[in-house]
Amino acid sequence: MNSAFFKISFKIGLVTAGLMVLCELTNQLLVYHYFDYQYYIAGSVIIALITGIVLANRHHREKAHSFDRPLLESLTAKELCVLTQIAEGKSNKEIAALNYIEVSTVKTHVNNIFSKLGVKNRKEAAKIYRQQAETQKSILSPPTGI
Repeated sequence: MNSAFFKISFKIGLVTAGLMVLCELTNQLLVYHYFDYQYYIAGSVIIALITGIVLANRHHREKAHSFDRPLLESLTAKELCVLTQIAEGKSNKEIAALNYIEVSTVKTHVNNIFSKLGVKNRKEAAKIYRQQAETQKSILSPPTGI
């Protein structure tokens, strides 16, 4: 199985065990006489839910930024063309004029690129494009001195 799955399961198990210990500790201190038992259950469910959300977001971010496979492979040909022009510093209007498409279509392509690459702005997208292009260039370029 996947080691990330086991790590997340282990962390959730630790949080759950900690909540159980906390509940038993409050029982020993006779705090439960002052509060309803339902509040303990609701609190532990909310904490477990928040923990699950935080771990899932962290796992998603780690997975989005892993470079096991080139990120540019997930883009369509048109999105790759638009990303190339973004990296050159062109605006949406310039990209639309060069590709004979509407500005709204360019915006759609840009949003798709951002979601596929896991970035929030044009600068980050251009940075990833340059890194991937440099990696591909260094792998595919012929050796020097022949």
